[in-house]
Amino acid sequence: MAPSTPPKPTSSWTVLAALAVTVVTVELGCGATDKTESLPEEVRDALVVMLEDVWPEVVQKQLNVARDAADDLHASAIEWSAESSSVDTRAAMQTAWIDAMTAWQAADTMQIGAAGSSLKVVGGKDIRDEIYSWPLTNRCLVDQRTARLEFGSETFFDDTLINSYGFDALEVLIFSTPYEHSCPSQVLSDSLWEDLGEDGVAQARADYAVVVSDHILDDITRIEMDWEDNFRADLASAGQSDSSFTSDLAGVNAVFDALFYLETTVKDKKLGWPLGLSDCGVDDCSTKIETPIAGGSQLWVAANLEGFRSLYTGGESLGMYDLLVAVGEQSLADEVLLNLDEADQVLATLTGPLDETLATDPDALVAAHAAVKKITDLLKSDIATVLTLQVPLEAAGDND
Repeated sequence: MAPSTPPKPTSSWTVLAALAVTVVTVELGCGATDKTESLPEEVRDALVVMLEDVWPEVVQKQLNVARDAADDLHASAIEWSAESSSVDTRAAMQTAWIDAMTAWQAADTMQIGAAGSSLKVVGGKDIRDEIYSWPLTNRCLVDQRTARLEFGSETFFDDTLINSYGFDALEVLIFSTPYEHSCPSQVLSDSLWEDLGEDGVAQARADYAVVVSDHILDDITRIEMDWEDNFRADLASAGQSDSSFTSDLAGVNAVFDALFYLETTVKDKKLGWPLGLSDCGVDDCSTKIETPIAGGSQLWVAANLEGFRSLYTGGESLGMYDLLVAVGEQSLADEVLLNLDEADQVLATLTGPLDETLATDPDALVAAHAAVKKITDLLKSDIATVLTLQVPLEAAGDND
C-alpha cells in the first residue's frame, strides 16, 4: 500500500545520505558534546534549507488558516454583541467557534518558537497557552469574570489567568445554557448574577466574547511576527555562532520535539486520560475531556493528526519524512504515513465526542489510542535512533 503522501523527490537531498555515517557522532541534550563541525558543509547547508521551509511551507500556512477562521469568529462575536438576545447570532457564533477551533487544533501541534513553552522550547513565549489553555480550564472562573464585567478592564489580560480567556473561555461563553452559571454560591453569589438579569448576562457574555476573540487574533499575529522578525533566521542558522541552536541537529530536534504533541497531548491526555491509561492528577480522569460543553473532542484529535502529518512531511516542501528517506530509511518514513492513515480511519469512525464514545463504545476509544501509539512508538524508538535525536523528557519515560 502506498503512503497517502507520495514520496517527494530527493535529488537535491542526496548529500544528506552522509548523515547515515556522520550523524551518529552527534549527541544532543544536557552535558552533550557538540560535534557538528564534523558534518560536511553541504550537509549542514541542506539541513538549513529544511529548517527554513518549516515556517513558510508548514507553520505559516496553518497559522494563516487559523487566523482567517479567528477573524471570522471575531466578526461573529461583534454581530452577537449587537444582538445578544438573538438565537440566530448565538448559533452563528457557535458555528464560527467550531470552525476556528478546528483550524487552531491543527496549528496547536506546531509548538515551535514563540508558540511553545518558555520552559521547554527554544524561543518559547507561551503564546499557545494564551490562545488555548486546555487542559488548564476553569468554567466557573469565566462565569465570575462575566458577572463582574472584569473583561472590560484595559489591563484584563495582564491581571487575569490564562484560563479566563482563549478558545476554552469562549466555549463557556458561547455554549453554556443561557443565564445559568457553574459556580457554587460561596464563589459567585446568585444575587450578583441576578443583578445582571437574563438579558444582562447574555450581553456580558457576548461582549466578553468580542474581547477574547480579538485577543486570539492578536496572539496569532504575535506568533507570526516572532517568526518573521527573528525565529525563522535563528532556526535556519542552527549550528552557527549567532544562533540559539548549538548545532544543526539541535534545530532538527526542535521540529522533532513538536511532533511529540501526538504523544504527550493526544495519546496521553486526550485519549489516555479518559481511558485511565495516564495519570491526570485526580481519581476519575474520565472527566478530563476537551470542550465538554460544546462537544467535538473527536474532531480536535482528527485535526491534531492533520497538523502532525503536515509537520512530518513538510507540507509541499521537505520535512522529517524526506530526512529519513535521505539517510536510507524509506520504509520507516512510509511506515509513519501508513500508521497515520490507519489512525485517520479509526478517528473517522468516532461519530461523537470522546466522553460519549467512552460510555457507548469504549473499544473504539481503545482502538484510537492504539492507532496513535503506533505512530508515537516509531518516534520514540526507530526515528530517534536513526537520526540520533533526543526524545523530550516528558515523553522519554512513557511506556504505555
